[in-house]
Amino acid sequence: MKPTYFDFTVNDLDQAKSFFEHVFDWRLERFPGMPYDYYRIQAGAENEPGIDGGIGAIADTPTAEGRPLTQVTIPVPSVDDCVARVEEAGGKVIEPKMPIPGIGWFAACAEPGGLLFGVMEADPEAK
Repeated sequence: MKPTYFDFTVNDLDQAKSFFEHVFDWRLERFPGMPYDYYRIQAGAENEPGIDGGIGAIADTPTAEGRPLTQVTIPVPSVDDCVARVEEAGGKVIEPKMPIPGIGWFAACAEPGGLLFGVMEADPEAK
């Protein structure tokens, strides 16, 4: 499955927001319902190829482990099934399955060498 989303985790959220808005003309909007400051990034027009993403601060993101990172998210039919397959293949679950309001369920994982990635199960009742 193709990645559908990216996450940036940064040291200075306000500075990074201003930077990406200025350099790429991205639109960043606070994502409601999150337990920390998190902004969705609209990286272009809806009909433009590519993926959109989000940005949060290192202090709020356990997967960052104190350093900036970029993580891609891959859509899956079932987070539970995917997490089981990750563990069977020697990977790790870094952040267990959690709800993302109005979108679905997310888990952060790592392959055996430590590369992080996210998996997302869509909520069929979400818009």
